[in-house]
Amino acid sequence: MKKTLLAAALLAGFAAAGAARAETSITLYGIVDAGYGYQNYKYDRGGADATAKSSGLRDGTLNGSRFGLKGSEDLGDGLRAIFQLEQGFDIGTGQSSSDRQFHRQAFAGLSSDAWGSLTMGRQYSAGVDTFLVDNGFNMGDADKVFGSMGMNEGNRVDNSFKYTTPSLSGFQAIVMYGTGDSGRLTADGYAASATVGRANGVSFDDRGSRVSLGLLYAGGSISAGASYDRQSVYGDDIGGGDASAATNWQINGSYDFEVVKLSLAYGQDRHGKIGWGGSVEDFADFEGLGLGNFFGTDFKSNNYHVGLSAPVAGGTLYAGWGYSTSNADDLAPGGAAGDLSGSISTYHLNYMYPLSKRTSVYAYGTYGRNLAYVRDLKGTEAGVGLSHSF
Repeated sequence: MKKTLLAAALLAGFAAAGAARAETSITLYGIVDAGYGYQNYKYDRGGADATAKSSGLRDGTLNGSRFGLKGSEDLGDGLRAIFQLEQGFDIGTGQSSSDRQFHRQAFAGLSSDAWGSLTMGRQYSAGVDTFLVDNGFNMGDADKVFGSMGMNEGNRVDNSFKYTTPSLSGFQAIVMYGTGDSGRLTADGYAASATVGRANGVSFDDRGSRVSLGLLYAGGSISAGASYDRQSVYGDDIGGGDASAATNWQINGSYDFEVVKLSLAYGQDRHGKIGWGGSVEDFADFEGLGLGNFFGTDFKSNNYHVGLSAPVAGGTLYAGWGYSTSNADDLAPGGAAGDLSGSISTYHLNYMYPLSKRTSVYAYGTYGRNLAYVRDLKGTEAGVGLSHSF
């Protein structure tokens, strides 16, 4: 009898342990993306004749190479504890993409089917989460004309709290607040760690608070998104006050006609472009020419995107145009830039073919003019690659 009771107790214990394990899940995931690419940037104006060329292995063209862990624990009544840790790397060298351990994402929180999710840590801004339209990559990506959409540090917010509602009749809202961190801007306005690329000789010591709001809609053939981002910046030489916080808003949408999918986006930047830390240096190493130093506290830009994608021969063909006008001609340090600045135009074409659900091959080409608002700074690029997710 005692042996029977002991066996039953052991079986019950194993069953309970199995149930506990079933309530908790941890997933290892990632993307490896590599290929061959060619880039050529040229500036030929006012006696200057500068060219920057490169070719060879390209990492993370379609999707940045990464690996991560994400998990959840069922707490009962539809409530779950969740976390995600994600690290980027360069597949060509095996090196980390950053000196941070989990620079792409690092957050923990709670999620509920009925109430949505609340997460805390380093997370994507609402500008990234709500920019749903198809667009290009590398120089043809929408972040080359839109602020806060994905360039440099503008697309992720440190020390942030983020609430995402559940989907209600196709609508979903995002509210985020970042408490600020110690990112630094150099006196000339473009350091690699900068969040807001601005100049006018002001030294900004700390990034201030970040507010990021978003709205999503998905229903049938229609998808749409909108966002508003505000990044405060504080400077020691202006009394520690609010230095004309940079703001960005955008609205985008797409309609799938089945034969072709149309994507449209429009947005504005004020007092700088969130995420543009290096202006010209985001494209090519022309620092010695003193180009692209046009951002100031009165900076304004209007940004546009048009994209068309269609199924072709089992894959997807995409063609897109990005355009941004600004008042940069009036904002160069020490006086107006005049005809040194111009409106950005990018023209992009790519084709992606799925070899399986996890593996795709792709080819792309892009041409851009007046990159980073520098008149006659032109760029071309082309390449092929393979992207695999696991």
